Amino acid sequence: MESFKLHLLRLAREGRVEVPGLPLRAYTLRAGEERAQGAFYLLLEGELVIDLPEGRYLHLRRGEGAWVKEPHRLLPVERAVLLELPA
Repeated sequence: MESFKLHLLRLAREGRVEVPGLPLRAYTLRAGEERAQGAFYLLLEGELVIDLPEGRYLHLRRGEGAWVKEPHRLLPVERAVLLELPA
């Protein structure tokens, strides 16, 4: 197997990035999205609110990550560039 280097932030700003053989993806989120399953998120750029059940939420800033194990909604503050690894 060849080695390769990816600049995920730059690529994710331009479109969705998926790595062959790995379940992770990086992308720019501009509008809210529902997620029925859990995932790990690493915020590469911007700000993100993760709306959780029962009025709870997480607020992520650049460089912060969260492991979410329940249904949730992703709400970018203007725009968020995310690395997502589904559970």
